[in-house]
Amino acid sequence: MNEPPPPPRTARAAAFAAVCTAVSAGGHALSSAHAISPAALAAGAALVFAAAWAMAGAERRLGALTGWTLWGQGALHLLFTLTSPGAGHAAGHAAGTAGLDGGLSASMVAAHAAAGCVCAWWLRQGERGFFLLLGFVLTLLAAASAPLRPAPAAPLPPGPAGPGAPARAPRPRTALLRHVHVRRGPPAPF
Repeated sequence: MNEPPPPPRTARAAAFAAVCTAVSAGGHALSSAHAISPAALAAGAALVFAAAWAMAGAERRLGALTGWTLWGQGALHLLFTLTSPGAGHAAGHAAGTAGLDGGLSASMVAAHAAAGCVCAWWLRQGERGFFLLLGFVLTLLAAASAPLRPAPAAPLPPGPAGPGAPARAPRPRTALLRHVHVRRGPPAPF
């Protein structure tokens, strides 16, 4: 049996990027008290979209999604930190100090880790639902197209054995014509 075609990668990657970037930006802004610039949001979404598109070829389990979302949260944190206003924020982050300016602190790490785990769970629910729906639609399409597929050719009964008997090749029968009877011979008299 043929495997179903893979789902559209672009739609799955866009959903992943939107969820990951939005949750990360919200948590980062709350933990650091810094606004995220629209350019940083666009760059973060593009970065996560590229990574998500690379992994969107098949259904992923919760563990793989958690790893990808945690990676995305770390990359987005770095991007948001480097593009946020204020040199003290970036300097505090580069030095690895916990400061009131929103650098790398326990609350920031916890916020991004929680966002990564929540996003992974949320996306897994969407993955499962999407693949169940895809399987259901493919089953319906296969059932609806069954009457249009040709029926397997029935084997002909063995003919008279002998060297002068002509060999007949089996004729294919289609599902639409399987109830048609072929009658050979002269026309019936009036």
